[in-house]
Amino acid sequence: MVGAGDVAQHTYLPGLARQHAAGTLELVALCDQLPGRAEQLAERYGIPRRYTSYERMLAEAPIDAVVNLTPPTFHADAIVQALAAGKHVYSEKPIALSVADADRVIEAAKGAGLVLAVAPALMTHPDMREVRDLIRRGLIGKVCYVRARGSHPGPAWLLDYRPDPTWFYQPGAGPVYDLGIYPLTYVTAFLGPARRVFAFSGIAIPQRDVRAGTARGKVISVGVDDNTPIQLDFGDGCYAQIDASFVVFSSKGPRCEIAGSKGVINLAAEPHEPPYEVFLDLPEHDLRGWLTPEKIFRGRLNPPRPDRDQIDWSLASGVEHFVRVIEGRDELLLRPEHARHVLEIILLAYKSAREGRALELTTTF
Repeated sequence: MVGAGDVAQHTYLPGLARQHAAGTLELVALCDQLPGRAEQLAERYGIPRRYTSYERMLAEAPIDAVVNLTPPTFHADAIVQALAAGKHVYSEKPIALSVADADRVIEAAKGAGLVLAVAPALMTHPDMREVRDLIRRGLIGKVCYVRARGSHPGPAWLLDYRPDPTWFYQPGAGPVYDLGIYPLTYVTAFLGPARRVFAFSGIAIPQRDVRAGTARGKVISVGVDDNTPIQLDFGDGCYAQIDASFVVFSSKGPRCEIAGSKGVINLAAEPHEPPYEVFLDLPEHDLRGWLTPEKIFRGRLNPPRPDRDQIDWSLASGVEHFVRVIEGRDELLLRPEHARHVLEIILLAYKSAREGRALELTTTF
């Protein structure tokens, strides 16, 4: 693993430690440029090798694959370096910060014959794949409109965020890369590549006070747009609306609504809710209403369905899927071409907001 910041400490190290204990993988090296951080975390998690030099880790450590958790500005170069050293790569999002760099990364992986997987890992969750398959099988008919959320109040106002969040509010970061990328990824996974993008974007709250953690009391001057609603055109009268902002304290609505010609699918926003619900309009059966999938099928003759409360999944589960792909036991869901398409949507959304017009997308997957 390279990069031992907040996402590593709260998500990936605990997740990979569990995968290590289960025999899925062996976590053998940790690298971070901040002196002492890799050593401290390696001691806590029993990782035998720790480095401040990424080049040295790639040259010395007995590794097959790298989990890239560096800041986004380093993603493309860190991926290419690992591929050049003969290592498979799982990278946090985004794949790069330009389409040209994404192309460079994808070609490097193809040329090396290595697996490159790119977060976010949401489509490895069984509920998300189930919803995708229901849409593809036509349960709600032709999809016409999608509304999805990718917002929260921003890391400066999250009471459980511990490090200094200043970098989230500077160029190269912001809510679209941090949050909007999740619904952009799963909506395009459900519907396929988008054709056009239109957006508004701006700074709604120019200064933020840090409310918790090591930088509590600090005032941040916001240097990147913190409020960006995005519209996508999928063709044939199908549109999606995605919000990406650091200005939403909370919401009681669903995480995503997918409206079709025969019904609607809602994705839950809270863990205690059913993972998804379906509204069906079936006039031929004189039936109209909401359906909530059961956690376990009732009746002795029906096969049991996994209890969703027992699904052990986190964003680090993307690495477990990545390992299965390397071993030839799974087909890659987290394709770099898909990540490149989402990146182009983000880049053109900002350009659309500046120019005040819809822009055609050129990438696909």
